[in-house]
Amino acid sequence: MKTLLVPTDFSQHAFNACLYAAGMAVGHDWKLHLLHVYDTYYAVSAYPAMTGAAWAEIRDAADEQMAGLITKLQEQFPSIAISGENREGTVGDAVAKSAREKAVDLVVMGTHGATGLKYATLGSNTFAVIQKSPVPVAAIPAGVSTFRMDRVGFAVNYHVSEITALESFTELINRPVDIILFHLYGKGKQEETQKLQKWEKRFEKITSGSRSRLHFKLAISRNLPVGINRMVFREGLNALVMTPVDKPFFDRLFSKQLVKVIAHKPVVPVFFMKGAGK
Repeated sequence: MKTLLVPTDFSQHAFNACLYAAGMAVGHDWKLHLLHVYDTYYAVSAYPAMTGAAWAEIRDAADEQMAGLITKLQEQFPSIAISGENREGTVGDAVAKSAREKAVDLVVMGTHGATGLKYATLGSNTFAVIQKSPVPVAAIPAGVSTFRMDRVGFAVNYHVSEITALESFTELINRPVDIILFHLYGKGKQEETQKLQKWEKRFEKITSGSRSRLHFKLAISRNLPVGINRMVFREGLNALVMTPVDKPFFDRLFSKQLVKVIAHKPVVPVFFMKGAGK
């Protein structure tokens, strides 16, 4: 039995992430664990005049909202075991701690979408969770609440961590899916084709025992965000898989330019897998 951890701030967007996670869990005997985090350190700094009674009121309200959220989800998904908790601390630290304590398999977290974007579509909280989480993180964009997993894109850059990440992903989802492994390059198609062909065997070997079907694609693109966006819509992908390596990678992947290009359509969920050999 797998456990999905879903951080929530009780907003509609967070509720959409709950629905996505529930859709993923239905029919697989998986559990949902909801987590709300309130950062008392930040709040005390911003509102030093707040009293202990005011804090107690905030905690009571959070408990009430959590109970209501669990009831609402349980009514829609009676076959799923759903639990919840409220914690003090920062989102990244609280999610990491809860994930370890609850033996979580995947964190499913809503992200900021095109509307309200300031610096990056992931937002600081989601990026912190991806960095600190001991397990994979699925970043669910605004407006997406229905789970679909039939065509998934996997961005390949010929790094050994991608082998482990692909194996972990197929084990995690545990269902038949077409996985399009694609590499974006700036020039030198013949050289890139030869390189991809060498890696095809390594990827196929690692997934030979799964129910997934692998497809390999090359695409020329000097702009990483635009190239990924085009691949999503060209191939009809309903999710992406990434192996996060460093902050600059995220800055390029989730840039303002990408959001401008796809603002008229929702961004697909992105599964950030943990890969060995970084």
